[in-house]
Amino acid sequence: MKCKQVYLHICDNLDAEVNSPRCREIRKHLATCPDCAALLDSVKKTVTLYRSSPSPQVTLNAHKRLVKTINLAWQSRPKPPHHPTR
Repeated sequence: MKCKQVYLHICDNLDAEVNSPRCREIRKHLATCPDCAALLDSVKKTVTLYRSSPSPQVTLNAHKRLVKTINLAWQSRPKPPHHPTR
């Protein structure tokens, strides 16, 4: 499995108990890729912080702007360096 595949599916597979073939491949990749392991750690911490906070009240307009900004950031992000083993 390559980093890009992990990026695309990591949020679908946060539960360590899931034992699908994809989850096994992601865990195998995470064991050898510090960048993807750091991504997973960051996502888990973000989810924990979010769950411990009161529900935010976001206007529909603010939500739309946030989603647009995230999409633009994702599309314009630099490509990760090529790692022949990943």
